[in-house]
Amino acid sequence: MGSRVELIRALGVLSEAPGPEHGRLADLLDLGGAPDPECFANTFLLQLYPYSSVYVGNEGMLGGEARDRAAGAWTALGRTPPPEPDHLGALLGLYAALAEHAEIDPEPAEQALWGAAASGFLWEHLLSWTMPYLDRFEGIGSSVYEAWARLLADALRQEARRHGPAAALPLHLRSATDLPDPRESGSEAFLTGLLAPVRSGVLLTRADLARGAEDIGVGLRMGERRFALRAFFSQDADATLGWLSRHSEAAAHSHSEWSEDLGMIADFWSSRARATGDLLGSLRESDAGEPGWMNDATRESEVADARD
Repeated sequence: MGSRVELIRALGVLSEAPGPEHGRLADLLDLGGAPDPECFANTFLLQLYPYSSVYVGNEGMLGGEARDRAAGAWTALGRTPPPEPDHLGALLGLYAALAEHAEIDPEPAEQALWGAAASGFLWEHLLSWTMPYLDRFEGIGSSVYEAWARLLADALRQEARRHGPAAALPLHLRSATDLPDPRESGSEAFLTGLLAPVRSGVLLTRADLARGAEDIGVGLRMGERRFALRAFFSQDADATLGWLSRHSEAAAHSHSEWSEDLGMIADFWSSRARATGDLLGSLRESDAGEPGWMNDATRESEVADARD
């Protein structure tokens, strides 16, 4: 594909529901096949939602203040925010437009302004979350989207090198609250924080939970990830804490691997995952048998079982 801007724009299109042009783009990018609706649904609708608010919002859910910040960036750049301003495809498309202006504007002063806008947008709204997100496509079950994620990660790291280090930690990350200790804040606050990547440093997918259930020998509840984790704790709290701790350690190692290009952002994600691992280890050491802080979560799981 011709230019770096065209590459980024094409990769953004491929994060959207497959259409007639997706097969051609996948072929041009040598992704090893064409995306299909089933793989798209399993990857982006069930496992790895393509919205920044899920990963940099304190709630770990769509919308909220993180989406509002993304919409504000569109407005500040003189654009009308789309209905989903934090969708990865929309963010990549906007970044490509800014980078293109910086390349083609005939006035050096305007080029510099467009370049500064592109750099700020890249660090705040893309590099603040995409590396831990794209890392998780490995083994997700779609070779096409695994190849897509590797190509996008490489392209974004090249953009990071092109623009130079971030001037400051992105606001998305500066605004993130810590993962609460359930012995002080209760199990519900703890589970909410654990499932909010920017707070825990960990991305827990449905596929992770399925593998975890098999690893530690517990039953997997269908439905929301929160319900599944409650059920894990109600069946074997110690094994669940151990599994989550190992998952956090692996995440910290993965995040640290891109510190050369992302600097303080990689350090932020790695330190969050390490802190989560430390907390989980502390909980495991201090709570022999069934942890008291999980009593309310266990009751919630039992109530849900009774309703089923």
